[in-house]
Amino acid sequence: MLTAHYSITLPADYDMTGIARRVADRSDPWDRRAGLLMKAFCVSEVEAGGHNSYAPFYIWADPAEFGSFLTGAEYAGLCSAFGPVPVHTGVVLQQHLGTAGASYLLSESEPLGPLTDLRATARAEEARHRAVLEDPAVHSHVTELDPATMTVTRRTLLHEGHGAPRPKDGVRVLRVLHLSRPPRDPNHNQST
Repeated sequence: MLTAHYSITLPADYDMTGIARRVADRSDPWDRRAGLLMKAFCVSEVEAGGHNSYAPFYIWADPAEFGSFLTGAEYAGLCSAFGPVPVHTGVVLQQHLGTAGASYLLSESEPLGPLTDLRATARAEEARHRAVLEDPAVHSHVTELDPATMTVTRRTLLHEGHGAPRPKDGVRVLRVLHLSRPPRDPNHNQST
């Protein structure tokens, strides 16, 4: 499994209702997308104390389908609308995915430095993952590793209806406009 994400910074006076319309118009096919475990259509907004951005987050079960996204009409349309969009990827270390909607996505990254042995990191992240899941507000939690930069990123989605979390240093808060969770084989394990 792998993650993919990008963040498109938009002007401070950008009409964010246009992004909400874009998501409403384009989210339906993602609810059935082959090879996709989850796509969170996220935004940050000036009114919420941040900057305007459109910042989707994906978890792909099938890397070939991620390749089809990048080489297909969806990514071409994204770049046509917003200009070149660099897509960052990571390897999933831990994941638990809820099924219903989510309201916010919290993201924090930690550079690991020049590690060559990630076993202790993996054990620590597994323990942290279990602890995060004890919070009843948590819808989903994903830990990913970017092996090119040796950075761990933890993403926590909060259940729908949960109020806006208080900002913390080093934690990016994004509002989830729509959560796509395509149906999976019932024998497929959704939590690792």
